[in-house]
Amino acid sequence: MKSLNAQLRAFKTSVLERADEDLTRALLEAEAEYRADAAAANPLRLGAEAPKFVLNDSERRPHRLTDYLARGPVLVVFFRGGWCPYCTLTLRAYEEIAPDVVRAGGSLLAISPQKATRAALVRELNGVSFPILVDCGNRVAAEYGVLGQAQPMTRQIFDKLGCSIPDENDAGGWMLPRASEFLIDPNGIIRMANVSPVSYERTEPRDALAALRALTKSMAEAHA
Repeated sequence: MKSLNAQLRAFKTSVLERADEDLTRALLEAEAEYRADAAAANPLRLGAEAPKFVLNDSERRPHRLTDYLARGPVLVVFFRGGWCPYCTLTLRAYEEIAPDVVRAGGSLLAISPQKATRAALVRELNGVSFPILVDCGNRVAAEYGVLGQAQPMTRQIFDKLGCSIPDENDAGGWMLPRASEFLIDPNGIIRMANVSPVSYERTEPRDALAALRALTKSMAEAHA
């Protein structure tokens, strides 16, 4: 089976192959804008303390990071929304390791600014078993340093596609989280951090799982 990033690259290639000259230019300009915006960002890094949060899931039930950390490490995946095909590919790929994450003693949480009704639909359509949490106002994304502004060219593309980000999100405006993954140990310390400027570059689920297993192994050895 293809790796997640191979799937993401293949989808990007297919989009560019179908696009006309103007759209291809716009997509490449949008990528350049995202990379420039991300270069000025300051996301949380390895060894930093993870901000605690309480967020509702797609069924409006509250989830506390501290409750999950009391049971073991937590893998947090930020994504833009179900309207983003790169994001849904990512959710499906992480769903494949979800049972292994639990068996390894960890938890998997996805975070998006999409409205609860949208998040529920994304979860159903993509067969996701782990919680999809609603980050109202992108507060948690901002605390983790992964929040970015949708750039002018990106807005033009969304307008042409008929996708209104302010209508999709429970956040207002055009702010979106960057593609990010964090592994947090039970003490609330970040043990793996990856923040990408674009949604078609992600931590491979198998690599995230390996990091989780290594963490739980070191924790067990420390208590032996």
